[in-house]
Amino acid sequence: PKRETYGAQPPIEILRQWFDQAGWYDRKELTFRKIVDLTFVGSMGPPGGGKQEVTPRFTRHFNIIGYVDLADTSKATIFRTILSSFLTGFEGGLGDLCDPMVDSTVSLYNTIVAELLPTPSKMHYTFNLRDLAKVFQGILMGD
Repeated sequence: PKRETYGAQPPIEILRQWFDQAGWYDRKELTFRKIVDLTFVGSMGPPGGGKQEVTPRFTRHFNIIGYVDLADTSKATIFRTILSSFLTGFEGGLGDLCDPMVDSTVSLYNTIVAELLPTPSKMHYTFNLRDLAKVFQGILMGD
């Protein structure tokens, strides 16, 4: 959410109040509403492309888990194994095209990820390994 003049993000502050005090005050009845048996799971990416940085007051309540993307050789090995077993059923030396197809597809995927970055007007430009897998799923649908 967009920050206010003093740096607060009202929707995040409401959630932070639940983390800190396990509930909210009801402004009509002037009583505290305690929320019990609730688990909160969140996910976020780095700021940029329309995403705002979240305050440390909020993120301190989470366990931060990070991961490293697969190396290109690992991606190629996975998809080469799948594609080569599929292409063995075809005649005419189609299996020889496996390595160039996988290498060019992984290279194209890396170019798309690097060049088509999300912006506020095009937030849907987020690509992950699932998109690469869909290409190979389409190939595997061939007769």
